[in-house]
Amino acid sequence: FLQKNAYPTSEWPLQSWDLHSLTLASLYFNPALKVASSRIEIGEAEQRIAGQRQNPTVNAPFEYRTEDRGTPWLYGLVVDFLFQRADKREAAVAEAAAKTHAAEIELERLAWQLYIRLLGNFIDYFYSVRTKDLLLQQEVLLEKSLGLLEKRLEFGQASEFELSSLRLGLQQIQLRLSNQDYFINDAFYNLVANTGLQADKFNKEQFIFDDLQTQLFRAAQVTDSLQAELLHNNYQIRVMLAEYNAFEARLKLEIIKQYPDINLSPGFIYEQGDNIWTLGAAWVLPLFHNNEGQIERALAQRRLKQAEFLELQTRLINQLDRKRQNFIDKFAAYQNSLTMVNTLQDRAKQIEKQFQLGYSDSLSLYLARLEIEKARQAIFEVELDVMRAAADIEAITQKSLSPDINVTAILQTMSVPDNEQ
Repeated sequence: FLQKNAYPTSEWPLQSWDLHSLTLASLYFNPALKVASSRIEIGEAEQRIAGQRQNPTVNAPFEYRTEDRGTPWLYGLVVDFLFQRADKREAAVAEAAAKTHAAEIELERLAWQLYIRLLGNFIDYFYSVRTKDLLLQQEVLLEKSLGLLEKRLEFGQASEFELSSLRLGLQQIQLRLSNQDYFINDAFYNLVANTGLQADKFNKEQFIFDDLQTQLFRAAQVTDSLQAELLHNNYQIRVMLAEYNAFEARLKLEIIKQYPDINLSPGFIYEQGDNIWTLGAAWVLPLFHNNEGQIERALAQRRLKQAEFLELQTRLINQLDRKRQNFIDKFAAYQNSLTMVNTLQDRAKQIEKQFQLGYSDSLSLYLARLEIEKARQAIFEVELDVMRAAADIEAITQKSLSPDINVTAILQTMSVPDNEQ
């Protein structure tokens, strides 16, 4: 299955997991997709049934009558042929096909929900792991700075206030670190739960998060084409269009029903008592109604679906505009924060050069590095906001920003024999 989806690996279990491989595992092992696939098979069967011609029926009347004259027996043979109009059968097939297409889109929508939930969990896990790394860097620098400051305090070269301030900062970092393992484990198990695999199949050090930052910048490049992506890919819109086609086919079928099918009943009945033959024929005549009520109902259902579609389209476009603007604003803040880090790094390089030349001491160097680490953490918080904003854009357009992840294409490779699963 990995090979069918162009995943670059030749071994299982995988030695590392990225967003692409996690998505494949989530879709492959999830039993809910098999249930949705079964509904499509039922729809395809209904489509075949709609295209079938009705079988003729055979009746053999046989009666005994108590009459004074002649023989009391009556016998015969009647065959009913229903010649259904071809256009009526075509309309019924079109309606069944539209419903099957809606079931296919529903399968894709379910798979998409699995992916978007997995993406959210992947971002949460990345946040937990990366935050711990940043806090550990700050803890090391604070401990080194605190040790140097304590020695200065012994010689009267530092104040107790400076020492207390650093000690308080270290305690806050250590408190956050004590809770961070909980957040990492919680995010890890939430992530694993969406793959369909058990936690013992993974190693917490196996995950690669490069895709997240790549998608962040890719989202910034496609903001102008998002509405087209929404209208072509959003599953709610696609399902509603398929349902509209089904109502359109239903309306056509009800209009065609104004014209009756031909029901021929060639046959004979011989009444021995009367010594006569009776020949049979039957058809349906539109004496009491010409299907007006059914046509009006089909028209009303179609008008309702039109109104629902326009309401959905307007609502989704408004949501997209808001999420797109949120992403643009957060991405601009992220780019500004990167400029701030570059300024801090230039300053740290100057302090390090001064330290090497003997114009600055170790404490100044550690405090400068600590300032950079705090800035990196703040920028990482902004970066996570941008990642989540990009994920929100994916959620509403329902198209992955990763070129490797195409839910529809993946589902087409899902037909795996039971003995391989």
